[in-house]
Amino acid sequence: MIPEPSPDDTPFLEPFTISVPAGSKGTVTFVPEESGSTFYLASVAISKEEQTTYEIRDDSTPMYGPAAVPPTDIDDSGVTWVPCQSFESSLKVIIKNVSSTQRTYTVLPMGYETVEGA
Repeated sequence: MIPEPSPDDTPFLEPFTISVPAGSKGTVTFVPEESGSTFYLASVAISKEEQTTYEIRDDSTPMYGPAAVPPTDIDDSGVTWVPCQSFESSLKVIIKNVSSTQRTYTVLPMGYETVEGA
C-alpha cells in the first residue's frame, strides 16, 4: 500500500453484507473509528452481479462510478488505487440493483486508519 501504514495505524478489513430488492438502491456507509483520523483505502471489493451499478463516494465526492462493474470483485480483492484514496468523514458505497430479483452483495473496504494526531 502507498502510503505504507505505520505500526500504530489500525488495519481495516470488515465485510458487510446487504440485500437489495429488485429495482432498488442500497447504501453502505463506513466512517473512521477515531475522530480526526484519516482513512486510507487501497480498494473496495464488492460482489459482482449482472444488472447492477456500483458507485463509491468519499466525503460526498465521487471516487468511482457509477459503473457496471465493481472496483474489484470480492473473489479477487485486488488493489484498486495506487496511491491509496483517502477520506476523513465517510465512505459511501451505493449499489443499484436494476434486475427483477432481490440480490445480496458483500462489500469489503480494504485499507487502514491513521492514529489521531499522527
